[in-house]
Amino acid sequence: MNLLISKWLWIVTLFIVFIYCACASEIEKAPDGILSKDKMIAVLLDVHIAESSVNSRGMTNQQLNQNVAAKYEDVMKKNGTTFDTFKKSFDYYLHHPEQYEEIYLEIVNKLTALEGKAKAKELVLKKEGVDSIPGHAGVVNDTVLRKEMQLAK
Repeated sequence: MNLLISKWLWIVTLFIVFIYCACASEIEKAPDGILSKDKMIAVLLDVHIAESSVNSRGMTNQQLNQNVAAKYEDVMKKNGTTFDTFKKSFDYYLHHPEQYEEIYLEIVNKLTALEGKAKAKELVLKKEGVDSIPGHAGVVNDTVLRKEMQLAK
């Protein structure tokens, strides 16, 4: 009887180890040279905000590209990475859809929260009789959004 219990205990233990190993392989850690998910979220959040602040009116394509490139350089420097590492990481996560989706869900949540804070700040400014951008009533100032972003970090 003890031998039978011992045998079943051994089988159950092997089964649990097998399940654990199978699940652990699904939770894939990013390889060396790839930004962690948290770092990727931070960089992409800053990239989206930087891109949204580019005013392309009256610019040639070359001027626009230079402006965007300068903003990307600032974002990479702020986050302590390079564009090459960012690109390599972006490609990695693009080929790992579950992780990519998790990253973008977090980015959308953060951007939505920042937008809400900026709109709330704009309402306060309107109530005080101050435009968020002098001469542009009703426009959310991206400086206000950037300040809210800095406070969120």
